[in-house]
Amino acid sequence: MALTSPGVEVQVIDESFYTPAAAGTVPMIFVASAENKLNGSGSELAAGTLAANAGTPYLVTSQRELVELFGTPTFYTDTNNNPIHAGELNEYGLQTAYSLLGVTNRVYVCRADLDLGKLTASATAPGGEPEAGSYWFDVQSTDFGIQEWNGAAINAAGGQSFNTIVPIVLTPNDVDRTVGESLSAPGAPKASVGAIGDYCIVAITTMNSTYYKNNSGTWVEVGSDAWKSSHYTVRGSLQNPTVTPSNTVIIDGAVAITLSGASAALAAVDINDAGISGVSAAVVDSALEIYTTNESLVIGAGTANAELGLVAGTYYSPKVAVADHTSVPTFKAVDVNPRPTGSIWFKTTEPNGGIDLRIKNYNAETNLWERLTVPAFQTSSAALYGLDRAGGGSNLVTGDLYAKVNFEEDTNPKVNFKFYRRNSSGTTSIKSPKITTGLTNLVAYDFAIAETKTNSNVFAAPVTVSFTAAGASGDADTIAGAINAAGLTNIVASVDSQNRITIEHKTGGDFYLYDIDGALASSGFAAFVAGDTSTTSNLYGAPNQIITDAPTLLGEVSVSGVFLASNWKVLNYTPAVDAPLSLTADGEVWYSSVVDEVDMMIHDGANWIGYLNYDHGNGTGDTDPNGPIVSASEPTENSQADPLQDGDIWIATGDIEEYGTVYKYNEALSSWVLLDKTDQTTENGILFADARWGTAGSESDAAEITDLLESNYVDPDCPDPALYPKGMLLWNTRRSGFNVKRFERNYIDTSGDNEQYTVDSGDVFDANGNAQSMDTYYPHRWVTLSGNNADGSGTFGRLAQRKSVVQSLQANVNSNQDIRDEEARRFNLMACPGYPELIGELITLNYDRRLTGFVVGDSPARLTPDATSLNNWAANVRSAVEDNDNGAVSFDEYLGMYYPWGFSSDNNGNNIVVPPSHMALRTMIINDQVAYPWFAPAGTRRGGVTNATSSGYVNSEGEFVSISLNTGQRDTLYENNINPITFISGAGLVVFGQKTRARNASALDRVNVARLIVYMRTQLELLARPYLFEPNDRITRDQVKSAADAFCLELVSLRALYDFITVCDDSNNTPARIDRNELWLDIAIEPVKAIEFIYIPLRIKNTGEIAALGG
Repeated sequence: MALTSPGVEVQVIDESFYTPAAAGTVPMIFVASAENKLNGSGSELAAGTLAANAGTPYLVTSQRELVELFGTPTFYTDTNNNPIHAGELNEYGLQTAYSLLGVTNRVYVCRADLDLGKLTASATAPGGEPEAGSYWFDVQSTDFGIQEWNGAAINAAGGQSFNTIVPIVLTPNDVDRTVGESLSAPGAPKASVGAIGDYCIVAITTMNSTYYKNNSGTWVEVGSDAWKSSHYTVRGSLQNPTVTPSNTVIIDGAVAITLSGASAALAAVDINDAGISGVSAAVVDSALEIYTTNESLVIGAGTANAELGLVAGTYYSPKVAVADHTSVPTFKAVDVNPRPTGSIWFKTTEPNGGIDLRIKNYNAETNLWERLTVPAFQTSSAALYGLDRAGGGSNLVTGDLYAKVNFEEDTNPKVNFKFYRRNSSGTTSIKSPKITTGLTNLVAYDFAIAETKTNSNVFAAPVTVSFTAAGASGDADTIAGAINAAGLTNIVASVDSQNRITIEHKTGGDFYLYDIDGALASSGFAAFVAGDTSTTSNLYGAPNQIITDAPTLLGEVSVSGVFLASNWKVLNYTPAVDAPLSLTADGEVWYSSVVDEVDMMIHDGANWIGYLNYDHGNGTGDTDPNGPIVSASEPTENSQADPLQDGDIWIATGDIEEYGTVYKYNEALSSWVLLDKTDQTTENGILFADARWGTAGSESDAAEITDLLESNYVDPDCPDPALYPKGMLLWNTRRSGFNVKRFERNYIDTSGDNEQYTVDSGDVFDANGNAQSMDTYYPHRWVTLSGNNADGSGTFGRLAQRKSVVQSLQANVNSNQDIRDEEARRFNLMACPGYPELIGELITLNYDRRLTGFVVGDSPARLTPDATSLNNWAANVRSAVEDNDNGAVSFDEYLGMYYPWGFSSDNNGNNIVVPPSHMALRTMIINDQVAYPWFAPAGTRRGGVTNATSSGYVNSEGEFVSISLNTGQRDTLYENNINPITFISGAGLVVFGQKTRARNASALDRVNVARLIVYMRTQLELLARPYLFEPNDRITRDQVKSAADAFCLELVSLRALYDFITVCDDSNNTPARIDRNELWLDIAIEPVKAIEFIYIPLRIKNTGEIAALGG
């Protein structure tokens, strides 16, 4: 005591130690789901589905919290909206967790690092997510506003009206269909594209030009002279006319053309030979047609007019009218200048079939392409007026768009367009380099500026700026001063501290610079070229027509150059039918749905070679030229309807679950011979491995199978042929389909050599050559993720999907340290619903957590209920190496396995099939709420299933087959320690077994006893912990024994134990143990067993015997 003077000091000594109550039943559910799902409210991404949070154990307390964290559980349907029962992408774990949270408020959920959404079937390899802010020209949904005029008489069908044209569109993927075959200069479409009369837009570069296929099969640019010459200006009304030689035709006032023959064809020759400017003729459909590239054509009063069906008069040539929907072109016969059939209205506004250009911008936050407004204008001044009339450009912001139609501003318009993007907001500014001595001393220079103004849709008249140079640095101030003194409204100039001239448009409008004498060029102003720092930002070459008209406009003999200063810049975008993608992301997963593409190679004794390059006895190339025959039924001929040959390969698809089954044709036997797909050692075997993607290492796109058949190229990771015998097949899983692949960036070390592919000095395959250098190789590759089965055979189809999911789930359990902390995260049930393959990993996890939990395992969804199948699976007759569709492997006292699957509904009300653990876990939780963990969670009292309505299996057609297990089937399951879930008349769906997968017959072969031990182990640790570091003497030992006795007595009262005995004295705490700082508490228990077999002998007695016995 610390008192030194009279007083009172009270000390409190806490000796009220007791064993705290158990945490209750808390399951840990391991799940696989899609990544980046929306939360339940759809307002944002669900945090639990983010890649960064994969492997994080979440303690979830309600169904609402679960869907906010992980989104609504997804169950897939087919194209007819039928549920895909037992599908590999269904989110069984999340649905189970959701169901459990209906009866408890504590469930741990841990998601594997895999995006199930990426495992949906696709015939094409996925690309990467587009860059944020990238642009896509959606040519598929665009309306191009091209209206073709029908000049026929108004009483003719369709006459005197416009028809909407839907053109062919060529994008960069179609560059090989153009004459240029170059992305930088594609040119017109090839003759093989389209039919006569078709229109085609070449959208390969930023210049979207329109072409027309004329009667000679030639593509001509719409609006060009060649296009005008493709549509007649005048057509004779008579077919196959007879013409009197020496009669005349008069065109454009020229000297009369004397006809030399009696036919229209000869008349056409005579007209062409006359050499009239812009005029030509031809016979089409037996009638004479006359063409002109001029504005009009005059037919005079020739003597042959009546014979040819011509009428004297003025006729106007085909025309392109670029106008909005309210400005209908005056093409009609009653108009002043009627136009012929084929004339075009390029309608620049959307209504009534007008232009509707679909430019979309990628929003990386929503992962969506968002459509932008793109109005069309014929000039940049019209765009400034239309978009910002009052501000003249000052109110426009970076990113605003417009399309410039007839972008070269041709007097004879073209049907073309370019997209422009506002590159910056504020003033339009250009800046010269540092001015030194570029100009000539005492020389007078002129240039002119034409500016845009507010409330005007045209450029103002050019204003001439004149100055006399000194040939020195002071010329900068002289030029700036001359500009400022020229009387321009919006243009100002200045000189900065580095003696650079800045010319600005104050409202952000545009201005032309007419460099009459070359002063601007000599001062360093140059049209902008991307990547060239010597050029001038915001300064571009003027449209062709502006350049052509400049001398006349300015009254000059010539003009050195014309530039446009503008904040509008040509848009950088991707034209495509489908949304563009970037280079596939590293680690991207792809499940290829292609069944009928298999690249098969063969060992020739030294190398793996293309299958058609191997001699099967009839010479090379004798087998099917299209490669392996993929067919559900046995082929009787090859793909070319020719007789089968030795070495032909048939891949059977009749049973898609067994895809990868290979037959080779034997002519001597006239039959197909089944190959052993598990044989990777003999000449009759098959090796399943990645070998190549293309016919050369430099190829980024997948090669056609027919090309691969004749190619010997292999990638450097191809299996070493020195390890395998001649004649063995190599199924190239990289290029073949129906498996799961992962994209690996920089997979190929391009600094090395390909030791698996040897070439001669000409870089051609040579078995005796040198390893090929990989310096030109495409460095990225698809690598098979789904791998092979344990027997070496390939994994395909849903099994490939499944294996990828299982691998990710197993990695999640095996490498996750957070879930091994039994102090911070207390759970006592573990399951991975839908995946029996995880049972082994969960058992290991349980041991890592010192057996503080019980594992609930599933059986396969497709396991049929006949006794043979059940016994073969449960007894692992097929020698499976892990718990899977082939067999049950795991045995452990703290594992319970259940059969079969159940029928339920998801959160959207759709019918779904759920795994046995979905039902068993909820049954255990309800059992523990109405009783205790040491009560058997089975039978009609506590084993009722409340989250499924029937049980059954999924057949080979994907249909759920409901079953009610009979006594024999239940006996087969129980003999193999599998707990049946079945329908009991009068009780409904019931868990009707409680065996563990114990290795030996003991009390731990029952679920209730195993869970009792889990409970006692956890509670005894909590009971003993307060005594750590206490004196190891009789007092402490008595206290420990007393606490243990009280704990066990309670369990006796709660019907967990029949009896027990505890020992904690000198008999088991010897001096040696005490010296090692150990205290031993020995407990022996007799757990209460559950009644599973009730025998009721019923004896029949004669009348009176029972009374005589004293009854």
